[in-house]
Amino acid sequence: MGTALLAASASSALAQAKITLRLADSLPSGHVIHELVGKPFSELVTKLTDGQVTFQHFPAEQLGKAKDMAQLTALGVADVSYIVPSYSSDKFPLTAVAELPGIFDNECRGSLAFYKVSHNGGILETKEFAPNQLHPLVTLALPAYQLQLATSREIKSAKDIEGLKVRTTGGAMDLMMRSIGGVPVRMAAPEIYESLTRGTLDGLIFSYQSSVSYDFGKILKSGTEGLNFGTAIFTYSIGEAKFKSLPENVRKALVDAGEQTTREACKRFEDGEKAATDKIKSQGMKVINFSADDKKVFDTAFRAVAQEWVKDVDKRGKPGTDVYKAFTEALAATH
Repeated sequence: MGTALLAASASSALAQAKITLRLADSLPSGHVIHELVGKPFSELVTKLTDGQVTFQHFPAEQLGKAKDMAQLTALGVADVSYIVPSYSSDKFPLTAVAELPGIFDNECRGSLAFYKVSHNGGILETKEFAPNQLHPLVTLALPAYQLQLATSREIKSAKDIEGLKVRTTGGAMDLMMRSIGGVPVRMAAPEIYESLTRGTLDGLIFSYQSSVSYDFGKILKSGTEGLNFGTAIFTYSIGEAKFKSLPENVRKALVDAGEQTTREACKRFEDGEKAATDKIKSQGMKVINFSADDKKVFDTAFRAVAQEWVKDVDKRGKPGTDVYKAFTEALAATH
């Protein structure tokens, strides 16, 4: 009887023990992703645990490089980390399904569908995150990237894009740009501004929020609205071993805060993207209004890219077909 009481008392003490988790990212201090996602998430966990859990923030690659963050989190160097799966595409080839051009038309739908397939036994949880010893908490798609041009060439139709040198981030985005006749150019973000002003680059595929942060607005001449030329997925994840070591009430708070933050942050990004688009338009950027026929050209190109991606992933022995099916079904079920 005494032993049982002691065990219950020890268990209760463990559940109430103060816990500090190391929150790591590769973002500069004050970056929009930390302000809209990482910070609200950590504050919500602290609130849900009545102050039992607090976070120590390590920004700007203090605990490791962006490309190594998934592995460092699994190993416990960091507890909860901002992880961009495409930075480790060899380990996370399947998550790129949500980055395909044209796959969703609304950021929250994309984010929530991604949440669905990466949690509660979803295919990305079982085939991608679990084998990498990670437990995803927050899963977000950035706003759909738009085509933004600094060239004075007038763009009236899809055909006018042919031959333009456009900065992409590789993978499916390169395929998509080639399929509509453009020339994809891979380039680090800090080099874009000078390349645009010199004319060695005609434009880029980016979100307008990112373009505002790099001050591209004053040199952009034209850009699209309402299309999806691809995007980027990121997560805040915890190492599986660390997650299992935490008391049940803390695990529940982390999961609940992750879902709530996913729902709220995607809306914050949607609102921020609209404000950023308006700001860049006020600086002189004209919106390219494509015809219905041109939009069909893009739709066809986007579908071809998706098919190519599925085929390539299947060929590598990964379930590309199954992941694409699961994600598109999750999108259809998300409102």
